[in-house]
Amino acid sequence: MPEGDTLRRLATRISERFAGQVVERSVMRDPRIATVDLRGRTLVDADAYGKHLFVRFDDGRTLHAHLLMTGSFDVGRPSKEAEWKRRIELWMGDGRLTGVQVPLLGMLDTADEHEITDHLGPDLCAVAGPPAAGTIVERLQREPDAPLTGAMLDQRRAAGWGNIYVHDVPFLAGLNPYQPVGRIGALEPVVALATALIRVNAERGPQNTTGRRLHTDARWVHGVGRRPCPVCGTRLEYRDADHTPWRRSITWCPECQPLSDTGARADMARARRLSGLHPAWKRM
Repeated sequence: MPEGDTLRRLATRISERFAGQVVERSVMRDPRIATVDLRGRTLVDADAYGKHLFVRFDDGRTLHAHLLMTGSFDVGRPSKEAEWKRRIELWMGDGRLTGVQVPLLGMLDTADEHEITDHLGPDLCAVAGPPAAGTIVERLQREPDAPLTGAMLDQRRAAGWGNIYVHDVPFLAGLNPYQPVGRIGALEPVVALATALIRVNAERGPQNTTGRRLHTDARWVHGVGRRPCPVCGTRLEYRDADHTPWRRSITWCPECQPLSDTGARADMARARRLSGLHPAWKRM
């Protein structure tokens, strides 16, 4: 599922490419918006909140999209995907905006966008900046028995983190993904790092968590399955989405990230040692 940094970059690309341009042709292939015709409307701008995309037009309406696991947008060039996958196509003066296999699409009044976001936590990639790390910690710990990964994925607590950050940030800090969030010491600097990572990656482009090969999507344990731990060599543990309480897959090192019944403390010295070259550390 695209994460908050991906949606922020997408909104920026749409605005930079098409803001102020008139829709010359409009095709909708989703039954929920099949009767919508945006021809003659001017695209005002695009914005994101967490994992939600909002594309605004000058008639006071907004196209809302959530990409879930399958969706994407092509910005500029015509999509090469099959027509049935192209759920929305807008021909603009400077190219085409195409929503490909976007599972959630709808039109709403721009003034009502808050109805989509009111139940969400603060947007971690907001242009105006996120709240203080301590505020996010307080929100994460409202359910102290929730596992760390589940709390980070709960968009009601903070909007934007997804699988990449809930894999790699606990790994960096030596925290088990199942550790109850209310029994973690020094959680505030972990949240500060996770927030800085997603915001820097939103600006730079690649979703990099290592600080190495910054022009690439270099990551520590996300997506590697049961390979040896890149730090200690222990075989990594893996659970698929059907076997975690938060319904997403997870990978962790049982040696570097032990689960403690008495509580755990984030190892920020380890995090600095592993990822100290990442520009996110300059934001903390």
